[in-house]
Amino acid sequence: MVSKTDKLYHCYLFVLFALISFLTAQDFAYSQELIGPRKNLFKIDKIQVRGIKKVEKEAVLEKINSKPGMMLDNYLLKKDIEKIYSMHYFDFVEAHQEGNDLIFQMQERPIITKISFEGNNDLDESDLQKQIKIKQYSILDVNAAKVDVSALQKYYEEKGFYLASIDYQVKEINKENIELIYKIREYQKVKVKKIIFLGNDAFNDDELKDIMETREDSVISFLSGAGNFKELNFQNDIERLKYFYKTKGHLQVNVGSPEITVSEDKRWVFITMKVNEGPKFTINKINFQGELLFSEEKMAEKMKLKALETYSEETLRLDIQTLTEMYQDEGYAFANVLRTLNIVPGKNMVDVDFSFEKGKIAYFGKIYVRGNTKTRDKVVRRELKIKEGARFSGTDLRISKDNVNRLGFFEQGSVVFNTVSAKDRDDVLDIEILVKERNTGQISVGAGYSTATKGFLQASIAQNNFRGLGQNLSFSLSLSGVENNYELSFTEPYFNDSLWTAGGKIYRTDKSRRTLSYEKKGFALMLGHPVAEYTRLFATYKFENTQIADINDVTINPAVENGLASSVRLAVVNDKRDNTFEPTSGHYISLSSEYVGLGGEMRWVKPEIDTRYYEK
Repeated sequence: MVSKTDKLYHCYLFVLFALISFLTAQDFAYSQELIGPRKNLFKIDKIQVRGIKKVEKEAVLEKINSKPGMMLDNYLLKKDIEKIYSMHYFDFVEAHQEGNDLIFQMQERPIITKISFEGNNDLDESDLQKQIKIKQYSILDVNAAKVDVSALQKYYEEKGFYLASIDYQVKEINKENIELIYKIREYQKVKVKKIIFLGNDAFNDDELKDIMETREDSVISFLSGAGNFKELNFQNDIERLKYFYKTKGHLQVNVGSPEITVSEDKRWVFITMKVNEGPKFTINKINFQGELLFSEEKMAEKMKLKALETYSEETLRLDIQTLTEMYQDEGYAFANVLRTLNIVPGKNMVDVDFSFEKGKIAYFGKIYVRGNTKTRDKVVRRELKIKEGARFSGTDLRISKDNVNRLGFFEQGSVVFNTVSAKDRDDVLDIEILVKERNTGQISVGAGYSTATKGFLQASIAQNNFRGLGQNLSFSLSLSGVENNYELSFTEPYFNDSLWTAGGKIYRTDKSRRTLSYEKKGFALMLGHPVAEYTRLFATYKFENTQIADINDVTINPAVENGLASSVRLAVVNDKRDNTFEPTSGHYISLSSEYVGLGGEMRWVKPEIDTRYYEK
């Protein structure tokens, strides 16, 4: 016996099935209405493509699904026409039948025979050309032109033209050729008039502005380029501010979306930034877990983060690098150091948990140097601390990169050390050193006239990477009516491929003035050798002959000034600059003492100190 509930259930199923069947039928009818009933047309014997001159026939045939021997139906034909249109090379495409041949008749879009820019008064056309993808003699693609407009718009914003508007125009030359014109309205560069911070208590406005690359306009902005508003720089500034706060313990800082107001005359922008600093956090505990190779005491000793001190994102980053290198120095090249921050409930304190995954021990494989068209491989290799076949060391790898950068022969930031797994060995890492050479030669020439020296000529030529061997060769001269100077010097940093540095110079000076005339000539020989990391001891012998004549000054005693000076100079040099010729960080310290009296007539002692400090 069927219950009343079962009858209702079966009735419900019947109604649901009927509804689904009806909707399916409606959907099928609708799709048939759109594309028509799928109907076979004919069996294809051959496919012909007509109306093309620039596009290859094979390119069209590869795009479509129809092939000789297939049965053509209207659905397949519709899809093929859509695919041909998707190539963006044709204005229209038609298909028809001749016998059993399928004929595609099409008209190609015109060729861009000229690309021009209008309205670009402040930016060079050559720079704008580099921003676009469309090239001369390519087929017009409207979508590609729109992409190029966006790229140009972004480029103008990066250059400070925040209000620039760009569009494109197609000008017909003839039926097959067109000119593509990018129409530009630059307006004036938008300048930053004022940057205002709201909600900043821990740091004042000036401290925060110093961190940003975006700067307010000032009377000296034309020298520094400050004051320009660039969208990309501004977005980076937001991240800089967040990072700065996190280095000062404000772990939960939030910098809101800035409010940018443009003045009525379109010349100035006013920027308002809301900052929610959040509390200042100190470190509660530092925990270590996972695959530990060292004692917690040893790792804590190496770290800069300490319990009960202010939390710092930058210090944490450096500590992760230190801990990673500790593992890598034991050969664990694939070591992974993970950090987790856990805020202590109810307190402005945070626990820092480090988790270690050591991986497997690895070794250095082959070392390759690439990109050095002039510099010899050995110039790079002799700066390396890493050795082929040695156990992997993260510290040695980092120091090797720093040493290659320090040479000064390669562009800043171009030196890259890539680790590549060797074939068939997952525990061997080849090192690929990529460099981009810079111009290491310098030539300068100057000429002029003054009442003191009359006509003068100055010239110098120097090569800091002579013959690609890292040698330094220079020559300079200065000629005038009253003074002539000549100097030739040469330095070999690794004499005979050893650790010895050798060099020397010869020079001569002739001077004639109303009070006196003198001649000074001599030479110097230098030897150097490392005595510690980044520290060298240099010994220089110099021989100099000075002759003064035609003296019209009673304060000058020729018996004291004239004669031979034979001297030795000892110098200790500690050089930790990041780049020898264009330093941006590090220091240079030289302590020296010169004793004159190894023969000759002159006698004296001259101590010297030379210190330089560089910071980014």
